[in-house]
Amino acid sequence: MSLTVDQTWIERFHDQLHLTYQQMDSMLRSKLDPGMVHTNVGAVIDYHDRLGNVVANDVVVPGAQIVPLNPVHSIRAVVPQSSEGSVRVFDENSLRAMINPMSGYMRTLAAAMQRRSDKHIIDALTGAAVIATVSGGVRTLGSQALPSARWVTSIGGTSALSLANVIGAHVKLSKSGVPVGSGRRTMLYTPGQETDILAITQASSSDFTKNRIHDTGTVDGQTWEGFTWVSIADVIDTDGETSLQRMVNLISATSRRCVAFDNGCIGLSVGREIQSKIQDISMNVQSFNAWQVRAAMMMAAVRVWEGGVAVLDVLEN
Repeated sequence: MSLTVDQTWIERFHDQLHLTYQQMDSMLRSKLDPGMVHTNVGAVIDYHDRLGNVVANDVVVPGAQIVPLNPVHSIRAVVPQSSEGSVRVFDENSLRAMINPMSGYMRTLAAAMQRRSDKHIIDALTGAAVIATVSGGVRTLGSQALPSARWVTSIGGTSALSLANVIGAHVKLSKSGVPVGSGRRTMLYTPGQETDILAITQASSSDFTKNRIHDTGTVDGQTWEGFTWVSIADVIDTDGETSLQRMVNLISATSRRCVAFDNGCIGLSVGREIQSKIQDISMNVQSFNAWQVRAAMMMAAVRVWEGGVAVLDVLEN
């Protein structure tokens, strides 16, 4: 045998670029009432107008003077936020590689935009809402924190998600007058609660539900206890462990802020839908055959109704 036969060994490469595990589409925009989504918002600020409830007066004396009602008008404000991502591709690099990464870049950037739109909605659910007030013809902006009364569990709690928590969220929304109906109520959670959900007998046993969640290993996408369940994972690096972005807010190492909400409680203002394109930027960077893969959008969200939100700070497994 030749002692130098290893000189004939070869290395094998392929022209396919594999994308890492990631959420490719928006999980939450479709859960919003279409009437709460403003599109083509070409403005520095967008308003979502609110009108309060009134109670009708009984007519005690026929013909008596009518007492007019005074429904309260109020405004929630949104400042659309631009977001973008881009990757440059130079001819010098592409000539030395078997793969053309531009298609992969395009898909990855589009997915990043979709996740960013979800993050706008998630943050609006429990964050401070921008309010607009008018006094003497002058409009000023302020903020409205989510009241502590909207928590079903203790703030920052570390107890496991339980049947009692879920029922409590459902009841809290109902007490605020939130209608019950198909597709109206969503429960936002993460894979860190899946173990505890699967352990709830009423969620997994056919004696209580038609959902066979142990067959799929998840309640994601199922309707249970009046909620459509939506699981959103964090954005994880290629090692499968390191978090690049917490999607649903992690309160501590052991606690996650899950949210139950009605589809009409969030207002979304879209200045520009997600746009992706490949541009020739040779003149801009003074390099022959320089290309840029770019995705951009402009949008933001605001909580319009506090009563449409119920928060569960629960154990993160």
